[in-house]
Amino acid sequence: MLEATTILTQGDEAKNHTVDATKASFNFLGFTLRMSQGIRTGKPYPHVCPADKSLKKIKAKLTAMTGRELTPIPVEMIVGNVNRSLKGWVNYFHYRNSNQGMEKVKAHTEQRMRTHLMKRHKVKDRGIGEGRFPSVELYRRYGLYKVPTAAGWKSAHASA
Repeated sequence: MLEATTILTQGDEAKNHTVDATKASFNFLGFTLRMSQGIRTGKPYPHVCPADKSLKKIKAKLTAMTGRELTPIPVEMIVGNVNRSLKGWVNYFHYRNSNQGMEKVKAHTEQRMRTHLMKRHKVKDRGIGEGRFPSVELYRRYGLYKVPTAAGWKSAHASA
C-alpha cells in the first residue's frame, strides 16, 4: 500500500498526518499528489502536479510585478523581473503532469504583460490591445520567457 506521511511544523496536528495516496490526494512541497489510472494502459501511476496554492501564489506575484504603478519603470526591467520569477517557478514545478498548470501560468503571464503594455501606451480597448501586443510580439520583441507547456519527457516509464 502506498502511504505518504507529511511532517511540517512541530505541534500542528492539522499538518502532521498519514494519507493513503491510493484513496486521497495530498499536497507536499507545493505539489498535489494522487494516484490515477493511465488512459491507455489502465495501470495506476502517481499523478504529480503544481498545487492550486502554488498557482495562485505565482499568479499573484506576476500581477504585482506588472501593476499599473510600475508603468514609469523601463519595460526591460519589468520583463527581466518577470522572467527571473517565471524561470525559477518553472524549473521547480515543470515535472510530470504539470502541463495544465504551466498553460495557466503562461496564459496569465501573457495577459498581464499585455495589460501592462496597454496601460503604458494608453490603449483602452482590449481588442486593439490584443492586436497591438499579440503573444508572438511579447516573446520576440520584449523578450518574455516562454513557459513550456509540454512535458520534457515522452513516457512516464523507464525504457528497458
